[in-house]
Amino acid sequence: MNTGLDKLLETLRCPNCRASLSFSGDLKCDSCGNSYPLIDGIPRLLLPNMRDALLGNGSATGTDGRQVETALSFGYEWHRFPEMYDEWERQFLEYMRPHAADFFPGKKILDAGCGNGRFAYYAGKYGAEVWAIDLGPAVEVARRNTESRNVQVVQADLHNPPFELESFDFIYSFGVLHHLPDPEAAFHNLLRFLKPGGVVQIYLYWKPESRPIKAVMLSGVAAARRLTTRLPHNAVYALAYPTAAVAFLFFVWPYRIMRKLPFLNRVAEELPMKQYASLPFRVCVNDQLDRFSAPIENRYTRADVHDWLARASLESVSVGENFGWVATGRKAG
Repeated sequence: MNTGLDKLLETLRCPNCRASLSFSGDLKCDSCGNSYPLIDGIPRLLLPNMRDALLGNGSATGTDGRQVETALSFGYEWHRFPEMYDEWERQFLEYMRPHAADFFPGKKILDAGCGNGRFAYYAGKYGAEVWAIDLGPAVEVARRNTESRNVQVVQADLHNPPFELESFDFIYSFGVLHHLPDPEAAFHNLLRFLKPGGVVQIYLYWKPESRPIKAVMLSGVAAARRLTTRLPHNAVYALAYPTAAVAFLFFVWPYRIMRKLPFLNRVAEELPMKQYASLPFRVCVNDQLDRFSAPIENRYTRADVHDWLARASLESVSVGENFGWVATGRKAG
């Protein structure tokens, strides 16, 4: 048996009953008998109804159905935008604050909703053992983007991660929870897999407070989403380019000019979408596809996010801004 397979069997558990797995062509549960394929180096630890719904061989209803729609939407998105830019390293370190590069070596980390794998890649680069999960076909992209790092990609449901309880030193979930039917419940579920004394970090969309321009823009986006979330993915992808071009014309290019002028610098800092000034144009296109195609979108105030962490009885809680809310806390030991 090779060392890679040894590591899988040591770490992974059946998502149905959380028993150990063995390997005989597929990963098989030693207790309930469920089997899970290992395809292209990716363990596919989904329960049968979810797996069939994602493959189009069955249907899921209610909450499961909305999860499947979301997973397929993001799978489409990351296959369209698989690029790994140098700028992601700076973004990774910004999202991880107050934790710096020296936080990661030797830690066992769960990336809950890994997308194209860009954050898992850097967590592995900085010395962590990373287990990156995603529900849908984005795992194919994440696998390709992280195979040179200490990262194992697993297709799994973050409502039911296939791991032992209290087995991770650090869990992060960026840009994922707010797209779920019950984000706070999903957050509390993830905490079951965090060791006592371990740290959790999440990124959530913000609800504008004292930002009238942003509030008006988001009202327009919400109105447009009533239509765009019903369109085929290809149609929303086509619309993302002109939408990004408008953003650059009215906000990004003016910001680039105004920030160089001392008497306009403060005005420039109030412009929405200024974050794209230091990123490639396709990143803005990517985000417009995300904004207009994701079936579910929830937004929160700072107080809302702080309350999440308080209700979870986390310690050393902080909630900071990064074009959204980045919140962190420590599980009581």
